[in-house]
Amino acid sequence: MGGDKPIWEEISMTTRIPELVICPDHRQVFMFSAVTWNRHHIHYSKDAAIREGLPDVVVQRGLIGNFLARLLTDWVGEKGELRKLAWKVTRSALPGKDIVCRARIREKFDSEDEKYLICEVTAFSEKDETIASGEAMVVFTNNHGPN
Repeated sequence: MGGDKPIWEEISMTTRIPELVICPDHRQVFMFSAVTWNRHHIHYSKDAAIREGLPDVVVQRGLIGNFLARLLTDWVGEKGELRKLAWKVTRSALPGKDIVCRARIREKFDSEDEKYLICEVTAFSEKDETIASGEAMVVFTNNHGPN
């Protein structure tokens, strides 16, 4: 593909979307709870998380979704926008452990004004266990500048 960002005509079902590896720390998890007004104690108190049967505080569902969104927006850049994202968390993620976000193109189609990619998105633990999975729609519009 030309340059760092995808060009619509060069995208195929085998186009590789670079994975995002991120290691949230306790501070980021705490601050995400603060900014989103998430007062659930399992996100900031290790003692409370342990009482709930967890090994440590856990990364919020919303923060995992933010990582999945970042994976796609980092890849597409100014060429398009993330229009939809839906995901389900199936396993807890812990601060201090890598989260590996991956996406693959499942569909590519266009209309008169916009071009669409439907992508499967998945977040894995550093042990390659699925943490979350879902679907995203990335839209390339004719208004996003030159290819």
